[in-house]
Parts: sequence; structure tokens; C-alpha cells
Amino acid sequence: MSKLLFVFEEDMPTVSILRDIFTHLKHYPEIVSDFMYMSDIKPEDIDIHDVIIFIRPSNIYSWKIARRAKEAGHPVITFCDDDLLNLPKDIPMTPWRKKGLIKALSFSDAVWSFNEHIVKKYRPFTSGGRSIRTDMIIRPAELEGITVKHNNNVVKIVYAAAASHAALFDEYVKPIVPELVREFGDKISFTFVGVRPNMEDIECEYISGMPLMEYRKFMREQNFDIGLAPLHVNDFSKCKYFNKFVEYTTQGIAGVYSNTEPYTYVVTDGENGFLANNRPEDWLNAMRRAIKDNKLREQCTANAIDYLRDRHSEEAIIGGGGIY
Repeated sequence: MSKLLFVFEEDMPTVSILRDIFTHLKHYPEIVSDFMYMSDIKPEDIDIHDVIIFIRPSNIYSWKIARRAKEAGHPVITFCDDDLLNLPKDIPMTPWRKKGLIKALSFSDAVWSFNEHIVKKYRPFTSGGRSIRTDMIIRPAELEGITVKHNNNVVKIVYAAAASHAALFDEYVKPIVPELVREFGDKISFTFVGVRPNMEDIECEYISGMPLMEYRKFMREQNFDIGLAPLHVNDFSKCKYFNKFVEYTTQGIAGVYSNTEPYTYVVTDGENGFLANNRPEDWLNAMRRAIKDNKLREQCTANAIDYLRDRHSEEAIIGGGGIY
């Protein structure tokens, strides 16, 4: 039996996702996982576990615990799902946090990420010079009972994102919303979850952010037809994961995504989603296509579900060569 200890500073979606994955492994009962706040870690917690995994470590406590684990002979792994060492200027990271991450990496045997760019960038900072790239495991329960044909009276469009992502919507999508409203009128609706772009005279619904499991339940119950996922084309965005593809697909939603990494890793336009270049006119064409063609939209969602079922199962990731 292998006992893994996941160490994190604060609750965040990344922690919730990893906890959900590793505490529900069915085919690998020999892997046992515990999740603990960094502030609660005691020496004995390190001693009783085989592998210590830090989730986005970035303070003095993280690297001191990493050093303690390393000195005790335990394999140490740092997990990152964002390029935290190269954040955009509008997302400042204090120098001491950046130093904390670098020092935690220096006591790590390997860096682990869902993104190949991050593992290549961060591997030189590790003492072991190793990296692990995996895809996210999607549990069978997340793909059960998904409805792709919603039979709504209107085509329900949703944009679910952090509050800071309003600028993305404003730049690429908002300029073409009036045209969509003129063309489709009350045949479409807009809902925003966790983000509040100013829609001025456009009628829409705003929903506050919520914990991960509550969010998943809400999204599935609402039977949204189309989900939006604009993303800037830059090096930082390329280091992200295609979380929105996973989120929308597991809720039976056809996604319209920016035509850039990481979405281009998994989305084929018109097959399992819709891709739009980051110009308002291209977003207009992609959204118009998704709104008008119900059958294509439903087929894209069904194909996206099959994609996750085939390539993101527990067996495919852990036992079938899904670790790189």
C-alpha cells in the first residue's frame, strides 16, 4: 500500500479536484490519500506517509516541510496547475511567495502538472530533475446520466468564471452580444456564474460563485446548452489546463472556446466543441453556429463525453500510459 500526503495552504478548486479524484480511486485500492492543511502538519504526519505532495506551495512553511520530508527520505513532489513563477502583471505574486515556491521545488524530487509547458519550465528547479505530466482523471459517476438534448424553450448560454475574467468576456464576446440579441431575440438567454460583466441593457442572470460540488450540481440542474470559455493567447494561458472543457462536458454543455492552447489539445471544431479566434467577428460566427444548429451542438456534447470517457478514465491515466 502507498500512502500519499497532499499538503496545501488553503482550500481552492485545485485542492477540491485532486481530493475528489484521489479519494475515489476504485481500481487502485493500494493508493491511499490524505489531505492536510500545511498549518496542521506535524513530523509524525510526514513519517507515516510514503510520498509527500505539495499543492501550489508558496511560503516559508511549505519549503521547510519539504526539506523535513526530503531529509527523512520521503519522495517529495510539487504540483502546479498554473505558471506561478510567471504570472501576468495584473496578477501580482509577492517576491516571498515566488521564493517559497522555488525553495519548495529545490527540495522536490519531481514537479507534477497537467500541463506539459509547466513541467518543462519547472523541472530545472527540482533537486531530482524529474517531471510528471498526467491528464485529469474523470470518475465514471461524473459522466453518468448526462443529458445532451435539453429541450429548453430558449438556448441557454452560460459563462462561468472567476470575477477577474470579466475582462476576457468584455474584449471578445460582449461586443457581439447586441448582434446576437438582434438576431435571436428571446430565443437565447445569458447567465453568468461567479463573474459579473456589465451587460448594460441586455437582460441576463448573475449567479454568485459557489463551492465546487455545489457548482457542479447547479450547472447540471440548469441544463445549459452553450458554455463560453474565452482565453487570451499568451504564454501564461498556454500553461493552463482545459478545465472548462471538462466542466462544461460533464454538465452536458457544448463549449465555445478560444482557438488556442490548452483547448486545441482536446477540441476539434465542430466535432466535440466550437473554436473561435480571438476576434469578436469570429466569436459571433462560432456562437451563431452553436445557437442555430441544435443537432450539431448536441453531437459535439456527446462526442466530448466520449472523449473524456475514453481518455480520462482511472485506468487510462494510471494504468494505461497516461503518465508522461
